[in-house]
Amino acid sequence: MTDLDRWLGSDRHPALLVSECQNGLINPEHATTMAGLAQQAEERNIVGKIAALADAFRAADLPVAHATIEPAEGYEGFDVASPLAAVTVKRGEFRAGTPLPDIHPGLTPQAGDLRFPRRTAMTSFFRSGLGAALRERGVDTVVLVGISVNIAIPGTAVEAVNRGLPVVIPEDATAATTAEVQEVTFRTILPALATITTSQDVIEAIARR
Repeated sequence: MTDLDRWLGSDRHPALLVSECQNGLINPEHATTMAGLAQQAEERNIVGKIAALADAFRAADLPVAHATIEPAEGYEGFDVASPLAAVTVKRGEFRAGTPLPDIHPGLTPQAGDLRFPRRTAMTSFFRSGLGAALRERGVDTVVLVGISVNIAIPGTAVEAVNRGLPVVIPEDATAATTAEVQEVTFRTILPALATITTSQDVIEAIARR
């Protein structure tokens, strides 16, 4: 049994968690935050790879969940405890009614997909209902994709592990602001938190179930 079969085999119930794949972050037509992130996402074709992963999960009747940041009107309750959050508010980014908070059109949620928008913070589980929803559905492994490798991917991996959920990360379905950040984070930080693999290996493991 491979590590992937251990976490994604027929006796497991994994979910695909797509982190912050929104226009304002990865769509070059709209992206304004975290310089270089949209460029890296496009160069690495993470949208195409995540779409293929989502199709594989849906075909296997496994959950696909989208975690997004969607501030309330007037940024009510939006913490500015971090410089990034303060810049978001200062620039008026991710306001409802603009294209920025929308999920990238290449990853539009399908019928049956789950959505977990949050009003504040940097990671997927914070006050979003994600943890409770995964427990209710018997999810026991999180396959984590999207952005950013700078913040949300390692942060969400820690949140999942703290909840007793093993994490699998297809490296090629993620992006950082630079290739250097991507390489260092996957070499020095994420292997301690998750099983690191590729999108194709995850698709093949799901097909073996």
